[in-house]
Amino acid sequence: MLRQLALRFGLIGESEGMVQAMARLLQVAPTDLSVLITGETGTGKEVFAHAVHELSLRKKFQFVSVNCGAIPETLLESELFGAEKGAFTGSIEQRKGFFETAHRGTIFLDEIGEMPIGTQVKLLRILESGEYSRLGSSDVHKVDVRLVAATNRDLAYEVRQGNFRQDLFFRLNSVNIHLPPLRQHPEDVPLLVEHFGRRVAEKNGASFEGIDVAVEETLRSQPWPGNVRELRNLVETIVTLEQGARITQEILERYLPVASQNEHLGAPSTALVRLSDAQRASNEVDIQMMYRALLQLSVDVAEIKTVLRHLLSTSIDVQPAPVLPTSAFPTPPIVTEHIQDELELSTMERKAIETALRRTQGNRRESAKMLGISERTLYRKIDEYGLQ
Repeated sequence: MLRQLALRFGLIGESEGMVQAMARLLQVAPTDLSVLITGETGTGKEVFAHAVHELSLRKKFQFVSVNCGAIPETLLESELFGAEKGAFTGSIEQRKGFFETAHRGTIFLDEIGEMPIGTQVKLLRILESGEYSRLGSSDVHKVDVRLVAATNRDLAYEVRQGNFRQDLFFRLNSVNIHLPPLRQHPEDVPLLVEHFGRRVAEKNGASFEGIDVAVEETLRSQPWPGNVRELRNLVETIVTLEQGARITQEILERYLPVASQNEHLGAPSTALVRLSDAQRASNEVDIQMMYRALLQLSVDVAEIKTVLRHLLSTSIDVQPAPVLPTSAFPTPPIVTEHIQDELELSTMERKAIETALRRTQGNRRESAKMLGISERTLYRKIDEYGLQ
């Protein structure tokens, strides 16, 4: 049966963690239970979600995938549950939500940890009773949908922090499929390389001649922060550019050059990216650090502004003060400096966002990742600064 999963869905792995995940998939897929898939970015959560749908009795109906982190908070509710005409600015007609579209099928809510608390309440209602109301209407509708959710966050921690509803967490976590990061099952790397290599070679009308044993060992030793997605991208690049030739250590090193910095730090002798990519990654880290520093400065400036307002509005002498012309009250230098600093911070913040968007060619998910913020925050900042 595991071989059928590999052939049909591309679910590859013979390690204990992956076998357990696939066994749980086969166990839960034929039921109507909600499923929570957890794991780091790039571990294959959406692939598992598709498999849950295709192995269920709902496979003849729609599979609707929704990235909760990519939709602005103000629009997420209307996207999920629909909206009546005139419910909000720009709503010129009645529109269906994703749940209504997925009726009798499966809805996949990726990055569910990004969902606002208010929307979580309505999600819990639809899970409990199948009932929902479109935005701008009090009419109650019913829908028959199976929910598969995924997150790379620790939802138990988010519950303790007050960012995720405990009752919704309990409802979702009744069936949990956890996908281990690739570094925890390196024995599956050769199988994945073979699968990705043959697939891309076939797509390009070529044949894949495999990899040397030394290459296997090198690939197994990598940390793979991007997990299976990162490995897939690497294999597809090599096989495409090398036209399916057998991957030798020499070929691999052209795509995984030795990084002098890693050697100095005593890290593995091969890097995961080309030198130019390493330089770009360094720049991205600089941008992320700068952006976080800007946010902290913005908080500090806001606190200073609050203190200044308090001081300026408080009189030490309770006796009535003589009325003086406005010119007698010049703006304190510290306030002027604060305003100037605030403007400069906004300018720098905007430039950081523009730079990230330019480097990712407008890819907002990658830009948010580069800046170290959520996609929802990035969307809000783009609207705030009028960036398109």
